[in-house]
Amino acid sequence: MPEEHLDVYLDHSVLHSGTSAVVFAEGKQSEAALDRYSAITKAFEDGFYLNAIRDVTAVIASNALLESQKETIKSLVDSMTSEVGRGLIGLSCLQLAIKSIAPLQSIRLHKGANRSSGFSWQEGISMRTLDNTFNAPFLRQHGLLNINKDGVMMTRSLAENYPYSRLYKAELRGPVNQWIDIVESLENNSLPPYPALCYLLSLLQNRSIMFAKAVDTLTTIIGRYSNCSLQHITKLLTVFFTNATYSARAFEVVIHCFLQAFSELGLIDGTLVPLSQMRSANKKHGNVGDVEIKQNNLIVESWDAKFGIPYLRDELEELHDKLENHPSVKTAGFITNCPVAKSSDIIDRANELSLMHDCQIMLLSFDDWINMMTSGLKKGALTKVATHWLVAVVESFGQKRPGLAPIDEPCDAWVAELTKILAP
Repeated sequence: MPEEHLDVYLDHSVLHSGTSAVVFAEGKQSEAALDRYSAITKAFEDGFYLNAIRDVTAVIASNALLESQKETIKSLVDSMTSEVGRGLIGLSCLQLAIKSIAPLQSIRLHKGANRSSGFSWQEGISMRTLDNTFNAPFLRQHGLLNINKDGVMMTRSLAENYPYSRLYKAELRGPVNQWIDIVESLENNSLPPYPALCYLLSLLQNRSIMFAKAVDTLTTIIGRYSNCSLQHITKLLTVFFTNATYSARAFEVVIHCFLQAFSELGLIDGTLVPLSQMRSANKKHGNVGDVEIKQNNLIVESWDAKFGIPYLRDELEELHDKLENHPSVKTAGFITNCPVAKSSDIIDRANELSLMHDCQIMLLSFDDWINMMTSGLKKGALTKVATHWLVAVVESFGQKRPGLAPIDEPCDAWVAELTKILAP
């Protein structure tokens, strides 16, 4: 296969990749490009970014991105330091937005003007204008990215008169490979731009200065709860997940944090599996439930959080399918936030599956699960569980436990809701 290369001529360039070749003509902006630019400008003026922020949780829940695509975007953000990375992250945000609004617009062509003087691509748009008018102000105003007020495109290295590709030779610092991977994936239509934008915004929200300050405030507040009873902490956290933004996910995280506390206190026999990304547990991802404990790398205990689902017959059948592939599981259960519907057909099927798979299958409300897990513990141990549990909840939603609780969704609303409940 021919080596990827760029041919540069007096009035155009040709990007060769594999067996394809794309021509980028220089000159006054075309009518089609001008129309796309007008549509992009209007979308930004009409609040495109604010709508994207509101859509983040729902879009992430749709699982529109592959895990490899998420990893590329996460690596882009994780590469940011106080010195490098912000420019490429800001540019990636703009390019994802442009592609979301106008899919036919090439995000390789960062210059375009409806005049004869100065450099311009016929199918290009002025990313610099879009950046300093809409992109950079939004990212700064919402504390998502601390960048120059004039925008990321003021960096000379991003303004060379060549299309953005793997052959872009300007000297760049930071996550160059991740940025180029995003550019290439957008141009070959393998990366859905709007879900990718929402995911990037979510990661930036969870790293923002404002978010960090909110977490610090909440961390100070929970210091006052160090001697509270388990019953009191359970009540507070129940109020939280019952009324929280996206309650089902909050419920799942609270349950996982309870077992984080148990793990820290040496009260579980095995290793707690890190929290899963926001998706239903299923065979495709190799898990049995939302919260799992392993021994020798085999799942031995599994709990599935079911918010607002008291009748669990369908869930039992799904569990039956999963247990056929995980014979190591000895305890599997469902935890609901409401009383479980224990009709005879449900109880009979649960007992039947328990015998079939040699696995104890349990259907419990949240309060009943807490009581079962803590039965036999003395008062002092219960207080320790309560303290560790609350700390785990705050640190998990506060992005302080990325190894054990890698929460990709924006956590600012959850932190604010916890603060409102826990503040005196």
